[in-house]
Amino acid sequence: MTHILYPLFLLAAGLLIMAQPRTKRWQSRMQKHFNGNEQRIKQRANTFFLLGFAFVLAGLAYLYRYTM
Repeated sequence: MTHILYPLFLLAAGLLIMAQPRTKRWQSRMQKHFNGNEQRIKQRANTFFLLGFAFVLAGLAYLYRYTM
């Protein structure tokens, strides 16, 4: 049972990381951090998306491994 929690954790963490740049709080913090540089903010958002997507793929790979 505990072995199935790891891939589910990876899936949940990946979805959370992918959704993070869409929140108003994150956007306002990045606006302040990058002094309104939209290109840097978009680049950071894309990085978060790719990182979250990697977590989701890793979670799916572990789930596939457990089911086979």
